[in-house]
Amino acid sequence: MSDPTGKPREACGVAGVWGATGDAAPLVRTMLTALQHRGRQNAGIVACHAGRLDRRAGAGRVSDVFPALADLPRGPGAVGHVRYATSGDAHGTAGTGAPGTDLAQPVLAGPPGRPTLAVAHNGTLVDAEALAIAHGARYGPGGSDTALLTRLLHTVMERGADLSAALHEVLPAVTGAYALVLTDGRRMYGVRDPHGFRPLCLGRLDDTWLLASESPALTAVGAEPVRELEPGEVLEVGPDGMHSGRLTVQGARRAFCLFEYVYFARPDSVLDARSVYRTRYAAGIALAEHAPPPPDAADPVVVAVPETARVAADGYAFRSGLPLVQGLLRHDSVGRSFIGGSPDDRAAAVRAKLTAVPAAVAGRPVLLVDDSLVRGTTMAAIVTLLRDAGARAIHVRIASPPHRWPCHYGIDTGRGDSLLAAGITDDRIARRLGCDTAAFLPLHALIRSVDKDPYDLCTACLDGRYPTAVPGGQPTPRTRRRALS
Repeated sequence: MSDPTGKPREACGVAGVWGATGDAAPLVRTMLTALQHRGRQNAGIVACHAGRLDRRAGAGRVSDVFPALADLPRGPGAVGHVRYATSGDAHGTAGTGAPGTDLAQPVLAGPPGRPTLAVAHNGTLVDAEALAIAHGARYGPGGSDTALLTRLLHTVMERGADLSAALHEVLPAVTGAYALVLTDGRRMYGVRDPHGFRPLCLGRLDDTWLLASESPALTAVGAEPVRELEPGEVLEVGPDGMHSGRLTVQGARRAFCLFEYVYFARPDSVLDARSVYRTRYAAGIALAEHAPPPPDAADPVVVAVPETARVAADGYAFRSGLPLVQGLLRHDSVGRSFIGGSPDDRAAAVRAKLTAVPAAVAGRPVLLVDDSLVRGTTMAAIVTLLRDAGARAIHVRIASPPHRWPCHYGIDTGRGDSLLAAGITDDRIARRLGCDTAAFLPLHALIRSVDKDPYDLCTACLDGRYPTAVPGGQPTPRTRRRALS
């Protein structure tokens, strides 16, 4: 994600394997494929063999970068990463338009030809600029917060500290979101920030330990999910077994990203001990209760925006007693339009990946269910598709509140001026989308669907309440009221 200074923020998927019988990289490749929804622009794997680190990375999907086993690095331990373009260019470095392999992860540090540290990072450091200044490090235009963090850790290691000590020295001074999988060639480490913004799961396959952003990446290789790392946990796996420690950070509260449940995670994931599928189905039921079909809608049908809204649409159709029809078809060769670079890119992606089915919607009112509304580009294009297919009326129903504030913790929702709902009412949103009506699930109902203490969730993109200091300062209550009026 790009912040107001134009520097790239990286929010992606991470994976790691340690102690494999044979090579670990094929397992990591399969795990990254299961995490492909978290990033399609870059993929990378670093393998460890006899203390040496060997990195392969490139632009594109996992299958593009690693089309065959011969393309994988060798060794019984490996860490990997998938990334989506977050610098304003779908495939390039911020402001350069160059291929984005220089931003691919894992990031290496160490002597030329003999790196001693590899870091894969999911999240965003909100204080990277200040952190660089405090440590006298470089962080110029186009700089990566992951590269900065890697340099800071390596600097401590150069003074004689091991990676565990470096993590405990550097990370307590860092503000932001990070789920890390790291290796120094001798051990693998997994770390979650003290707020627990981003997920990180531990699994086991015989005598092999695995780390991944989401649980389906573990089951994809036949591993058994063991547990999720706790906020602030530093997990170490090496020849002497597994050890766990905690970062010492005062005043940090849990703040797991609510948007992971709404959109970003796979529906078969379990996050923070909650099923994503059950959460989305419950949100769809709550949406039908809060925003039922208009009373004058004759013979209406429910249509899901594929793919992430299908579960919520199932819940909406069940509660409302309406038929759920396949009014939109998705072509899987195209990635998530949410991840595209510019509004034109995202609109083009919608047209390329979706087709309306006139036989399902022509002459009928459509209850169009989606999981979220961020920039509005995708929804406006879908409304047009359904109008052209003959839908008599289109009533948009969103299974979450509208996004009115930017995310500073690693999901590319865009800045405030690119968020469709920022500062406008639901009626104006409907006019801008071109639909007949638009309604949203209130925040309290969404949190009830997740069945968690609201104080344990980050809801900043929905209510402006950021768990940490953020660039530009916290929105005031007056700012929040004005945006919602």
